[in-house]
Amino acid sequence: MKNYHSIPHWNKGPFGEKVISQDKIDGSSMRFECNRKSGFYKFGTRNVMIDENDENFGSGISIFLNKYSEDLQRIVFKKYPRVISFVAFAEFFGPNSFAGQHLSSDIKDVCLFDISLYKKGIINPYEFQDTFGSLDIPKVIYEGEYNIEFINDIRNNIYKLSEGVVAKGIHKNEIFMTKIKTNDWLKKVKIKMGDKALLDELNGDRILHNQVI
Repeated sequence: MKNYHSIPHWNKGPFGEKVISQDKIDGSSMRFECNRKSGFYKFGTRNVMIDENDENFGSGISIFLNKYSEDLQRIVFKKYPRVISFVAFAEFFGPNSFAGQHLSSDIKDVCLFDISLYKKGIINPYEFQDTFGSLDIPKVIYEGEYNIEFINDIRNNIYKLSEGVVAKGIHKNEIFMTKIKTNDWLKKVKIKMGDKALLDELNGDRILHNQVI
């Protein structure tokens, strides 16, 4: 089953391009594969295949299926009649989830954030918003030019976000994405998980790391 790609941090983005930026929910990525014949039949976390018996993430499968299965199959297979299968990506989270850690006592939810069509890849971010906006998907925080003012607004958390945003757009006819984390969230990683965890979170980028006070 297709994995979700790694998203670079904000300093790797194409400045000056138009973006649509969605709330980045603080949780764990899950994936759900569906085909026309079998419906949803494969499930996984970011890197591991699981089923509903998984102790940590199994509940996310039933939540996803109850919340999205019928609507997604209806929308995808009608809009894309030649597509035989797709993978849906959603965030698994609870009210106290943080940096991929979850409390077993929390009531969990999932939120759809992307779709990859078989042999076509990830759906254009604007098309995703138009096609699946009637479902529960992350809130659009900003739509406009990818520039330092926008980035600093997210880093300084003027929108009161839990983690940050994922900015998506089109550059040279290819979809690009970057993630922008709030300084509040990054400081929390450093306090709760240590300096090494913060550096790992920033993909070893010491320039970004040194900006977190």
